[in-house]
Amino acid sequence: MKGVIYKGIHDIEVEDLPMPEPTDKDIVVKVMRNGICGSDLHAYNLGGDEIGIHPGAAIGHEFVGIVSAVGNDVTDIKRDDHVFINPSLAKKQPGMLAMAGGLSQYNLIENASLNHNVFKLPKDLSFDKAVVIEPYSVGIHGKNLAHPNKEQSYCIFGAGPVGLAAASGILLQGISNVVVVDIDAERLRFASKLGAKTINSSKDNLKESLISLFGSGKGLMGDPRVGVDVYIDCVGIPAFINGFIESGKFGAKFIVVALGDKPVTFKPQFLAMNETSLIGSAIYTEADIKEAINNVSQPDNLFPEIVSVHYPLEQSKEAFERANNDKEMVKVVIDVNN
Repeated sequence: MKGVIYKGIHDIEVEDLPMPEPTDKDIVVKVMRNGICGSDLHAYNLGGDEIGIHPGAAIGHEFVGIVSAVGNDVTDIKRDDHVFINPSLAKKQPGMLAMAGGLSQYNLIENASLNHNVFKLPKDLSFDKAVVIEPYSVGIHGKNLAHPNKEQSYCIFGAGPVGLAAASGILLQGISNVVVVDIDAERLRFASKLGAKTINSSKDNLKESLISLFGSGKGLMGDPRVGVDVYIDCVGIPAFINGFIESGKFGAKFIVVALGDKPVTFKPQFLAMNETSLIGSAIYTEADIKEAINNVSQPDNLFPEIVSVHYPLEQSKEAFERANNDKEMVKVVIDVNN
């Protein structure tokens, strides 16, 4: 079989790899589709040591496929099941999400357990749609930390896959007070298709636009502030956190999903005085994954249309270059097997 091996900055190779053999507690998955993630591109451009992608690693973690072999002790998963794999739990060694082997034609899933690291998919859900489940789950987890309800308003920074997933998840709960902020007009058009309001922050004053949509709130001292209840950051730009600290209303929440790597400086007194909350969001739970699978399976859910282009496995280098350089690409997918 063949798989993509990370060699270093701007260096990946499709290599011949040994066919995995399951022990009694494992399964083997024939990988059908794998999406290229921002963390993959981070390693491709800047090096992956700080995010757990090391030279020699079999990379890829946004993948779905078909069970091709089952260990003797695995009773709740069968050959030919269509599955999504939780990449953070695909291997025994913790912290292996970014090296889960989703860009290998066959992938060993260790200690396989249904609804833990293996999730069955409806047979009528195409792999071309199912491939978005992993980033969708990330967005779902971020929005679920806010415990969404129809009384709240939501501002989502970033119209990439994760931001659009958070918006989609909230909207599918029947909540309409959702705005997506970005600078890319095409991505904002897609957010509008999902049903979200949009702000192009390269053209419009963000604070004024948010007040226009959701009104003004107040701080502890009665000072006027932006009336948004929940902010979900899927970009990682320090200015968004600083803007929240300076103008978030009393009791507002700011959920950090993006892996921003720039320092943020603010005065903690503003958090205390307005009882605002900064909340970190790390990957997803089993419940988030199940919600994502259910949402993606809905025939009227437009989110899977974020897939911009497909490449065959042997053109993985070209796929990474396209995802890296063509900003119109929302999600680039590699067809690991056909």
